[in-house]
Amino acid sequence: MFLLMTKIYLIFILVSLFIGPTSVHGQSTQLGEMNTEVTTIYQIADKDAVDGDLLISSVLGLVRSSEIYDRSLFGVLNSQPLLVYRSGEEGQPVIRSGLAEVNVTGLGGPISVGDYITSSEIPGKGQKAIDSGYVIGVALEPFNGTENQQGKIRVAVKIEFAEVNAPRFINRLFSYIGRSLLLNVNDPQKLGDLIRYIAAGVIVLLSFTFAFLTFSRSVVRSIEAIGRNPLARHTIQVTLILNLILMVATAIIGVIASVIIIKL
Repeated sequence: MFLLMTKIYLIFILVSLFIGPTSVHGQSTQLGEMNTEVTTIYQIADKDAVDGDLLISSVLGLVRSSEIYDRSLFGVLNSQPLLVYRSGEEGQPVIRSGLAEVNVTGLGGPISVGDYITSSEIPGKGQKAIDSGYVIGVALEPFNGTENQQGKIRVAVKIEFAEVNAPRFINRLFSYIGRSLLLNVNDPQKLGDLIRYIAAGVIVLLSFTFAFLTFSRSVVRSIEAIGRNPLARHTIQVTLILNLILMVATAIIGVIASVIIIKL
């Protein structure tokens, strides 16, 4: 009897080893077709936000994104998560890291697997990132819709600044400056402030450049003059000191002028 029970137990173990992994794989496959990430409940200020919309953090709270490469990207609204962490307040689940179904549009062109997804001008909808900037994550599915079409694809959510086509720092810097200029054109006050800062910087740069060039030339000429006429050394030294004072005064005037321009 003991031998019979032992054989039955061994057979059960062997069957479990073969069947168990298959069952787990089947469950994993079913879960993979869903949003399998753990989400947290947040208050959503935008009542028109729907499942899969991109959300940003604003002074009003969490609202749909409506600006391309929005630096305030917060996460993706997910109405059917697998697990939800509830902090005791009312709200809706938002995915900030992991896998999510994201609403996208074809404004940035067809989306391929591996493309960065960023926010678009359509509220809550993502698009292919064609320039360096803030992104919501990486596409795990393609989308071949046109500019007027919208769809939903799986995205590996990771909010970050992505280098798309400007791998070098200088290109990134000029891209950022250009985008900032375009944004400030829509606000006359900000554009005026930007022009004042640029003017102040140019004045400081020119004053220091002029002072440096003047003093450097004076030093060279003074040394040559002392070599040719050692008896006039004291006079030449006085002239050199006067040039140094002039250089410092020029730099100070440039700084003061810049401060005045900024505070106007």
